[in-house]
Amino acid sequence: MDRNARAVPAHLRRFVVEQDYRQYTAVDRAVWRFLLSQTQAHLRDTAHPAYRNGHAAAGISPDRVPHIGEVNDKLSGFGWGAVCVDGFIPPRAFQEFQACSLLPIAAELRTREHLAYTPAPDIFHEAAGHTPILPDPIFAAYLRRIGDLGRKAFSIPQEDELYEAIHVLSERKGNPALGPEEIARAEAALDAVLARLPEPSEAARLARLYWWTAEYGLVGRPDDYKIYGAGLLSSLRESHTCHAQDVTKVALDEACMDVAYDITRPQPQLFVAASFETLHEVLDRAARQLAINIGGETALRRAVRSRELASVRFSSGAGVIGVVARVAPRIAEPAWLELTGPVGFTWGDVLQPGHERIGRPEGAVVVTGALADGARLERAGDYVIEAARERPSGRHRFRYENGAEVAGSLLHVVRNEEGRVMRIELADVELRLPGQPSRRSSRYVLLPAGDVVTAHAGAVDARFHADTTFATLPAPPERHRSARERRSISLYARAETALREGRPAIRDEFRRILATLRRHEAGAAGDAPDVANVDWLLRWVLLEGLVTARVDARLAHDVRSELERLEVELRHEQPIATGLRACG
Repeated sequence: MDRNARAVPAHLRRFVVEQDYRQYTAVDRAVWRFLLSQTQAHLRDTAHPAYRNGHAAAGISPDRVPHIGEVNDKLSGFGWGAVCVDGFIPPRAFQEFQACSLLPIAAELRTREHLAYTPAPDIFHEAAGHTPILPDPIFAAYLRRIGDLGRKAFSIPQEDELYEAIHVLSERKGNPALGPEEIARAEAALDAVLARLPEPSEAARLARLYWWTAEYGLVGRPDDYKIYGAGLLSSLRESHTCHAQDVTKVALDEACMDVAYDITRPQPQLFVAASFETLHEVLDRAARQLAINIGGETALRRAVRSRELASVRFSSGAGVIGVVARVAPRIAEPAWLELTGPVGFTWGDVLQPGHERIGRPEGAVVVTGALADGARLERAGDYVIEAARERPSGRHRFRYENGAEVAGSLLHVVRNEEGRVMRIELADVELRLPGQPSRRSSRYVLLPAGDVVTAHAGAVDARFHADTTFATLPAPPERHRSARERRSISLYARAETALREGRPAIRDEFRRILATLRRHEAGAAGDAPDVANVDWLLRWVLLEGLVTARVDARLAHDVRSELERLEVELRHEQPIATGLRACG
């Protein structure tokens, strides 16, 4: 796979890994086959019509774990692509990928213990859940739009802590080697973070809309609907339990942004969109609540509160990219903006060549408003700039209505093709702000800012970010396996070989495999096996093979009886009954 080198924005390449297909074992292939064959059969009549042919269109079948490069090639026919990522990536990066019509697909596959549902991202959720609906152009456009808005919505610092707590809990729930104590500690840590959270940010509220639509959405009417959300399409459990009467079905509107969700538990209510066009209508109304569309004081306030990279647009056409640390003297009446870190200058939302970064490493100050005589700096002719030159020093002094002054030696005045001032470059600068000590700088870029129009999270021009290279470690990672795991993989591989060789091999080898499996489970002492460690999935592989090949009905009967017993002993916590129905 070429990792979509031309399609992946350079600053997102660090999240893209090479899929190491060698790490998928015979057990993984059995997990994949069981999941996809069962969900396809179960959802044939309950999922959105696009689901029926969507997997084939994306190059996904029960026969093998998908090659993400091949999925990318198939999706290109619908204006999309796919990239391989290593599990959780930051929400902002995930949204930006989707805004670029790229579907991030985690390389890991859930374990046998978490077949019905896993809280961690995996290749089954992404590839089998998200891809089948992508061929629908209205839905695909919705994913792009909500991704684009999501990357521009401001978050708050506390939500980073929440993201990390959810990440840890999901990882622990997906790790069969960890006991209940480890999971309980992670749950307690998540509850503590939730208790400290203030009112959710606009990014969190938009994430809820994404969750209740792209992940857990229904389409139709509350009493007659189809499933299209990837979280439901990729969950054997919830694709079934979502139809229960105690799961409330609510007509979708923007009020769902006020409904929190828990990624680690089944959802108690779901939202039903009348159609995919409804998704766009709801998103339109949700977008009006974002800083980028409200603008002015609200946008500045959310930018400061977020403490994250922001793009600020001014009435002149100029703009800045940076972390807005302070707006003074008041956000309602900004006279200047203090920005920290690298700061970029834009004109018409385009980063200016040669001035990708302005200001010192510690940041920059941008003075807003009109000049003292009411003139707008961006419209200043040469005579206005000349009038600002002081004699006999020759230094230029620009005075503002708000009392700010910028004085320095003029280096350059840069205008656009219409003659408007885009920036004025000064050396040996003294900056005086009302009520502040004067500041000095060896170099300063004076922007014709004018009034603040709006602000949004992130860089308006991706070239602001430093380029990154693709990750060097492949995924899934190579892992150490216990002797017991290696024995299990060997039995699954023997079953695969027998299935390829045909009926005589199936009849003879399957008996040997089952006998070996029983011995392994009983242990050296011959004790009764621990039911929690009994491999029901391998038994299902054997039963499916026997039924499909129509050989050894007696052995098939024995295996079925063992599965029926395990269904009861495991308290119906595994999808054994689903597998039995598929075998007739």
